[in-house]
Amino acid sequence: MASDNEPSQISGNLKAAQGAAYSAVGAVLPSALGGDSWAESGAALSQQGQEEVDAAKGQAKTEATVDSAKAKAKSAWGTITGNQDLQTEGNAEAESAQWKYKQANSDSVLAVPVPSLDGAKGKLQSAVGAATGNQELQNEGNVRAEKAAWRDGV
Repeated sequence: MASDNEPSQISGNLKAAQGAAYSAVGAVLPSALGGDSWAESGAALSQQGQEEVDAAKGQAKTEATVDSAKAKAKSAWGTITGNQDLQTEGNAEAESAQWKYKQANSDSVLAVPVPSLDGAKGKLQSAVGAATGNQELQNEGNVRAEKAAWRDGV
């Protein structure tokens, strides 16, 4: 959870909405009653809100990228050492980081990473390998999914 000093998409959107409301009030009030002041305050507040949303998204993208790199290293280490549990844990963490990155990169709250058919087959192959204890199959699935992700940008 973001501290008071960290940017937040929620507080940024609330600030932008508040700015829009101020601007709307300013648009209907005559200048003599402070309409211009309300409109100026609203525009400034909307701008601050958008800047906070953009900063929060940038921070989330960076964190997701770092999390993904750590997770992929964990998965690779599991592969190298023959520790399938560690490999599976790394795969799950990488998938979670991919979802977080997609959310931070989108304006939609419903944004989900959609892998290509080859990427989906690789993820399925990896999951079957993990579920059946077949580390070789899991490794092949990981490689296939990773190649597709690099190619597809997902």
